[in-house]
Amino acid sequence: MFLRFMKTRSLFISLFGLLAFTASLLRAAPQTVGAVTVDLIAEQAAVVPGETFYLALDFELESHWHLYWKNPGASGLPVEIEWELPEGFVAGEIEWPAPERIELGGLMSYAYEDAVTLMVPISVPTSAVVGESVVLRGESFWLACKEMCLPGDAKLSLELPVAASASPGEHAGKFEAARAELPQVSAPWAIGAAIEGESLLFTIEQGSGPAIPEDLYFYVDVEGIVDPNEPQMLEFVDADTARLITVLDVAQADEPATTVAGVLQSASGNWAVELTIGEAAAAPIAQESLAGEVPAASGFEGVLLNLGLPGWLLLAFLGGFILNVMPCVLPVLSLKVFSLLKHSGQSKAQALMHGGAYTAGVVASFLALAGVLLALRSVGERIGWGFQLQSPNFVVVLTVVFFLFALNLMGVFEIGTSLVGADTKVSKRNDTLGSFGMGVLAAVVGAPCMGPLVASVSGIAVQANAATGLLIFGVMGLGLASPFLFLSIFPKLVAYLPKPGVWMESVKQFMGFLLMAAVVFLALVAGRLGGVDAVIALLIALLLAGLAAWIYGRWSVPVKPKRTQRIAQAISLALLVFATYYAINETKAAYDNFEAGSSVSRNGQWQPWSSERVETELAAGKPVFIDFTASWCLICQVNKKVATHTEATEALFEEHGVVALEADWTRYDSAITEELERFGRSGVPLYVLYAPDGEVTVLPQSLTNGIVREAVEKALK
Repeated sequence: MFLRFMKTRSLFISLFGLLAFTASLLRAAPQTVGAVTVDLIAEQAAVVPGETFYLALDFELESHWHLYWKNPGASGLPVEIEWELPEGFVAGEIEWPAPERIELGGLMSYAYEDAVTLMVPISVPTSAVVGESVVLRGESFWLACKEMCLPGDAKLSLELPVAASASPGEHAGKFEAARAELPQVSAPWAIGAAIEGESLLFTIEQGSGPAIPEDLYFYVDVEGIVDPNEPQMLEFVDADTARLITVLDVAQADEPATTVAGVLQSASGNWAVELTIGEAAAAPIAQESLAGEVPAASGFEGVLLNLGLPGWLLLAFLGGFILNVMPCVLPVLSLKVFSLLKHSGQSKAQALMHGGAYTAGVVASFLALAGVLLALRSVGERIGWGFQLQSPNFVVVLTVVFFLFALNLMGVFEIGTSLVGADTKVSKRNDTLGSFGMGVLAAVVGAPCMGPLVASVSGIAVQANAATGLLIFGVMGLGLASPFLFLSIFPKLVAYLPKPGVWMESVKQFMGFLLMAAVVFLALVAGRLGGVDAVIALLIALLLAGLAAWIYGRWSVPVKPKRTQRIAQAISLALLVFATYYAINETKAAYDNFEAGSSVSRNGQWQPWSSERVETELAAGKPVFIDFTASWCLICQVNKKVATHTEATEALFEEHGVVALEADWTRYDSAITEELERFGRSGVPLYVLYAPDGEVTVLPQSLTNGIVREAVEKALK
């Protein structure tokens, strides 16, 4: 049905190219459809009667877009072409180059990225008349994907002369390169296949051939035999025999295959393989699953976790308290400082009211965020704590709010002086709304931070029942708010803080720069997720928001007429709404169109994480270190600077042969979310070290070079 729709659509599109198909040109121009440019090219400058020559669909794609192999894997559609050839000409099958594995949305696809040349043999009849020309036409259909998928089709034509002999055409080099990408006719080893339980096992015997590579992977050329989403494991039985373990597709339970064909691939080459599936000849392989038992937390944290709910609540409170000094909360430090200074000179009842309002804002925000998370997970969404910073909407709104607060502190406009003002009049007012608002902001920005003690207990909370989860997160919010609640209960302690005075105006304006630093950080988050386009959209929104703030501060003041004030307020509000709406739409589009790259170290030591890569490296006897991170996680970035991505640690990894992998959770990734859950976590950071024997070490959330070195040396001793 899908292809039929594409074909119907192409009938209308092709009308625009009708002249190109009927013109007497030696070679038609390439066609561009979305991110794909396709051309029909010939290996020879002419066709010869009675011989076979090659045509090819030559695809060039925009960066990181891909087309699918004949077995697309877990998702996608293969490239197809329908020929319209002169009488007697016969087209063969597409000769497919070896594919590569591309993971998209948690699904493993077999595809070609950036460019591919698909060759097709064409038989020429002996009746072809020398001296005449022939027009070869074809209609191609494809599905191109990046982070979104777009179907495409193109009608292509090529006119070639008929000659007694032929010389290489202008594209002969492309055909030579395409043949180099084809799988070799046969592998240099003896290979057998057998089904054991839910696995399809390939037994590879070296014999007189070369050493068996440690990175073999088998691409089955038809769907429904092997599950592409399951990792493949290579195990060496002895020095010259290995077994490649694949997981059968669920369809095999009804109609088990009797033969299997495809491409056996390694970094050293690609080989075409076609086998008859025989009886199991070897004992089942006992493989150690990575999804096995996860090491429990040790020390003080482990003791509290083992106490059950009371221990979990104590951990949550302590973890929330520690969040006050974590880098994730620094952007709202200015608001917290002013919340303390506002209490100077107030009565005990007023101080308690402000402290209670601030606490209510923090706890309510934690409960709201946790409620959204638990509700989404209850309907099947697999997301974790900190999910809000993966959303362009949230990042845009928070950036605009911080920017306006900074302008307010700097004196561009005055609104809600009871919220952020620092003069002595404020101390005599009962502006609980301001304290509540600061509590909300503190929680919203601090919530994604996984500091010490927070990561493990938040993992329990999101996997427990809703009541327990909300209770844990509520207590965590109480821990975050506790220092200010304590000061409101004992207001005499505020007397030890600096006294209000003229100096506070300068401090207030300086605090505006701290909030501007938070704006810069959020722009960095947007840039990591959406590239330059997202940052530009955000900057335009901030420009308009700044204009709105200036208009409000200039004309919406008590000395202006009421009518002038209302007009200024309406214009400011309209500009602010438009700026936010524009930035959300443009940033979201930038997120959708941008391929975020994984960060690597100076020497390229860090590589993207996948469970399959971990399986492969452990099977090869190599230790693996995994950094679960996100660009919006400040503690993650601090750990990179001081521990994981330093020259000392990279030298340590090189010395011990540690494979360094980075699991980037900046954008939502279901595979990373699932892996975090397996370790009892709901967010980042998480640092895991696998020893070659499968032993797992979970490192603390706050790292140093010494901690990493100690863990590596202990695991590999």
